Amino acid sequence: MNDNINEYTWQLEALLLKIAEAASDNKKEYFIGEGFAIDIFLGKISRNHHDIDFHPMLEDSLWWLEWFKKLGYKVRNRQDAKFPETWNVYNSEGEAIVDMWPFRLENGLLLINHEGKYSDGGRHWEEMNLTNYRGVKIKIENPERVLEQKSRNAKHGQNYRPKDLHDFRLLGKEPK
Repeated sequence: MNDNINEYTWQLEALLLKIAEAASDNKKEYFIGEGFAIDIFLGKISRNHHDIDFHPMLEDSLWWLEWFKKLGYKVRNRQDAKFPETWNVYNSEGEAIVDMWPFRLENGLLLINHEGKYSDGGRHWEEMNLTNYRGVKIKIENPERVLEQKSRNAKHGQNYRPKDLHDFRLLGKEPK
């Protein structure tokens, strides 16, 4: 294990494993995106994380919101007019530990509510990978798609963050 990984990240990893187990036990479709998807793909935690990008099926949103509450977390809608069906899950210290981005599945495309319309963000269900991590099967976003999203964000006014550059290097890629 990497000695530079903080306790907070290990707590997030433990929650991520619980999410995957609950999804499997209750037959809920989902995937994990962003940096954790890359680390799970590689089979190890490579850097510190500040949250889990969790993408459940839209029809399972209420089930997941209740599941998080039963575990003692607070759940709030992000109050984002651009993405009205997104949620944050907070730990007891008030830190947002999960970004929950529900999606609809239509003809293999993952659709998200963007300003009241379901739009295609370039994600396809068949590209999601079921990966064994620490003995738990976790559905993750294709790491190449994660990097594409990081590049899109950088083109829309955000600079590449150090963690983004780290993720590109991990996969042997250059930011575009």
